[in-house]
Amino acid sequence: GYLAQVQHNTLQQHALGNFRDLLHAVAKDPAMILYLNNQQNVKDHPNENFAREVMELFTLGEGHYTEQDIKEAARCFTGWQVNREPVFEKVPPLQDKGTKTVLGHSGLVDGEEVIEVLLEQQRTAYFITEKICKAFVHPDPNPADVEKLARLFRVKDYDISALMEAIF
Repeated sequence: GYLAQVQHNTLQQHALGNFRDLLHAVAKDPAMILYLNNQQNVKDHPNENFAREVMELFTLGEGHYTEQDIKEAARCFTGWQVNREPVFEKVPPLQDKGTKTVLGHSGLVDGEEVIEVLLEQQRTAYFITEKICKAFVHPDPNPADVEKLARLFRVKDYDISALMEAIF
């Protein structure tokens, strides 16, 4: 129950703020790390579940990345753990410090860098905008309207309140 409350507080804190901040916070959320098995994601045995869901559910959507992108991103998220407090921490001996390539960006080492690469993708703004439009406007929004709103979302540096204002 405690971790669910922590997650709820994180979502509430960032709900109308910056999506970049929200994504970074959710990626380090203890409930998310535990639920998506990142506790088992260590340098010698990467677990792909967390990386896959960050791409599929939170940024790009299914089919907009390769299996190799998932494997490399998983290596970037190694060592992201929840300690006994329970709070997020990076455990250096469990981290894969080698360079990786995700979505054509080479030299990545850590999960924060992967998140920034995902935010650079135009597809992320479109995917998030489409999800919000489906929730608040129509279950099958006009793609041209979504594209226009997604461009605004990117120009406003992922400001969720600016996107919501434009939608409403």
